[in-house]
Amino acid sequence: MKNNFKISIFGLGMLLGMTASCNKFLDVVPDNAPVLDQAFAMRTMAERYLVTCYNSLPLNSSVTANTGILAGDEFWLSSQSTYNSYNNWKIALGNQNSDNPLMNAWDGNNGSTGLWIGITNCNTFLDNIQKVPDMTDAEKLQWAAEVKFLKAYYHFLLLRQYGPVPIMDKNIPIYDPPGNSQIPRSSVDECFDYIISTIDSDMEYLMDDVTAVNQETGRITKLVAKAMKAEILMYAASPLFNGNTGIEASVRNNDGKELFNKTYSIEKWQKASAACKEAIDFAHGLGKHLHTWNAVGSFTPQTSTKYQMNTREAFSESSNNQEILWLDSRSIASASYQGAFMVPRFTANATSSSLSGYMSVTLNLVEKFYSKNGVPIDEDISYPYNSRFDLVTVPSTDGYRFNLVAGKTTSRLQLDRENRFYASLVFDAGRLFVNQAGSDANAYNIDLKYAGASGKVDPTNYNWTGFASKKHYNYQNTVAASNVFTARLFGYPVMRLANLYLYYAEALNEVNGPTQEAYSYIDLIRERTGLGGVVDSWLNYSVNPSKPTTKEGFREIIKSERTSEFALEGIRFWDLRRWKDAVKELNTPILGWDINQSAESSFYRPTVLYTRSFMDRDYFWPISLNERRRNPNLVQSAGW
Repeated sequence: MKNNFKISIFGLGMLLGMTASCNKFLDVVPDNAPVLDQAFAMRTMAERYLVTCYNSLPLNSSVTANTGILAGDEFWLSSQSTYNSYNNWKIALGNQNSDNPLMNAWDGNNGSTGLWIGITNCNTFLDNIQKVPDMTDAEKLQWAAEVKFLKAYYHFLLLRQYGPVPIMDKNIPIYDPPGNSQIPRSSVDECFDYIISTIDSDMEYLMDDVTAVNQETGRITKLVAKAMKAEILMYAASPLFNGNTGIEASVRNNDGKELFNKTYSIEKWQKASAACKEAIDFAHGLGKHLHTWNAVGSFTPQTSTKYQMNTREAFSESSNNQEILWLDSRSIASASYQGAFMVPRFTANATSSSLSGYMSVTLNLVEKFYSKNGVPIDEDISYPYNSRFDLVTVPSTDGYRFNLVAGKTTSRLQLDRENRFYASLVFDAGRLFVNQAGSDANAYNIDLKYAGASGKVDPTNYNWTGFASKKHYNYQNTVAASNVFTARLFGYPVMRLANLYLYYAEALNEVNGPTQEAYSYIDLIRERTGLGGVVDSWLNYSVNPSKPTTKEGFREIIKSERTSEFALEGIRFWDLRRWKDAVKELNTPILGWDINQSAESSFYRPTVLYTRSFMDRDYFWPISLNERRRNPNLVQSAGW
């Protein structure tokens, strides 16, 4: 069977490990798209139409196109006028509306790709692929299976965003009466059943995993299908969709049809648990495992550096990363993208034109990382939580000097935190380890105060909270003389094995409560970052030592674990919704340090940057006025 997709269409392998001094994205939009009667006349043209089916996948490595990265509480921007085009951030600001919704994947505007267009393209492909004369039957079956997955996945993305949606398994002929296209919403259970059955229907024809990295990266494989099926079933089992009795679930079709099953079902968690285990076992059978870092160069790194780099590279290194189960080959973290997250002037050469650093991490998220003992800082019996904002002097001992600048005055909050804290965050009086520094002992010292090297100098591009992201900046990037920024590109991971591990632990807990098996999958992730096991950590360091032994307590731990492990990746935004925790978590003020101050005593003050609100109606997007006018059978989302 031929799998020789062109590198300009799918292949990522040649880009992984390459460097770029400018913004280069893969061009996946076919030029001069053929009319339908030509599209399936030969294999090469059908291949281009296949690429078109992939083209509605969200562009995760775009700051403005990734909804989750800016619509929640992980990142914040400095100016509504400067970043007026950032529609995802406008959602966080509370500017969503029902006439012309932001990040509108239904209509394909205001920052989002059109998912219904993607579904239409998939249906067209499936209706015509058998006509192609110069393809084998096996190849047709594989391509059709890929497209069936995409069609199901696009339905899921709509369901996740809008709640119950119409099911469009076949395209409606263009000359049909208008009423034939005025399809009402299907129920939530009908949507999930359709999505899962569509994924399952032809999964056997998918290749197990990518084998030719240069040509196949980004294509749908059996590994991808099993992993994403597990995620979809996790959503089906979660409180937003499983037994939801809130106002967001009160919407009914015009004929009175209930769209939400308000009765909680343990069976949904059982299905999710089984799917997670099946996907994990399949991934293990293909040699997939949690990523660990191999240092570039001859120096011997500190143990803490190894733990931190395990976390950083799990997200920002695509080459030989066996943790990534689905790598989006359309979403390439370019030089400009990485520069948006990294503070400028951390070296004399790192000027603001190459590293803008305007993607600022909120103090809200910063506080959620564990202490060095692997429990929340407000639970740790040895952590001075009530004085966490007091000023202290950084000790010069090895336990501190590789993470913070010895002798500097800083906030107590930034000391004695878990390795994922130091792996994920750049902050004042902290240190930035990159390969260019030569070793972790020579890591760059960060000064983010007003008069500091990385402080507020540029009138528009500056860090607004006092915290930036290490995760989005590959540690092999270099900034040479004359501001030559050379970035090591990486593809955005849609699904990591760590995600499946935590999904599985969550599902097991909901079915049976805490079990040794559930502990074991969380402990694997904690071990990778240098933390002790869940049970021992809470027993030895928490004010609530029995917390892991109850379903409710262990549920909280799993949520905290997901927050730390996937911090800044845009996953938390969607987790808070499926858990129905967004009303609680997203109704607090956005906080940061006072970056307009030079003295430590003034800089290290929690400062309210924005007061926001999140209502129950915000769990689902509204449907635009134009679409509701076109289709009167399409009822509006509740509360809008």
